[in-house]
Amino acid sequence: MMGVRRERLWQATTTLTIVGGLTALSVFTPIFANVGVFVLDVFSKTTLSVNDDSPTAIVLLGGGLIKKDGKIALNHYTQSRADTAIGIHDGTMPIITSGVESPWLQDYIEEKHPQAFIISDNASMNTCENAIFTAKLLAHHELGESVYLVTDRYHMARARRQFAQAGISTIPQPAPLTIPLSWGNGHNNWVHSRRTIYEMMALARDILRPQNNCRMADEISLEEISTPRREPKIFF
Repeated sequence: MMGVRRERLWQATTTLTIVGGLTALSVFTPIFANVGVFVLDVFSKTTLSVNDDSPTAIVLLGGGLIKKDGKIALNHYTQSRADTAIGIHDGTMPIITSGVESPWLQDYIEEKHPQAFIISDNASMNTCENAIFTAKLLAHHELGESVYLVTDRYHMARARRQFAQAGISTIPQPAPLTIPLSWGNGHNNWVHSRRTIYEMMALARDILRPQNNCRMADEISLEEISTPRREPKIFF
């Protein structure tokens, strides 16, 4: 009897070791990120209701800033999202930029796509506030509650959930990372895997213990939301 138990324990330990080792190795390949995104997409499809309303705006979520040659500029996450928003813009619906990156996003979009009409949320500090403040802007501008949502594919599931909680239906428009997945570049793959791990953990946190640093719509004025901030010290 003891021999059987020891054999089963050995088999279980061996299996866990092999699975753990393969999982650890997979973060340096495209497999981990692609499987992670598949799981996140399944979560969205099984938890969010379908809305057939036509979108009335493009919501562009900021992804951070950098200092370049002594000046503040969009980082590669934010620039890729801006390029994606410009690419789907049909010339009529407004682009709502959301986050403290908004002043630099507006500069970038106006230079690349001057015909775009931009509405800015300059006050959001996290995904929860992105959703709540966007809902306030949509209501103020008498726009509908269905939008194209632009962020990267790893952030998309968490962002869509927050927007749904704010009463906004979203059509995902994922922006690619400028660092491509590649079987021959473990570092690039690790960048994607790290984003996957972070967003899966953040989604679990939002579900199990919602953020307590998320301001509600009645805690901030439209004037404050619309006022640009040119010194986002949080990034540096």
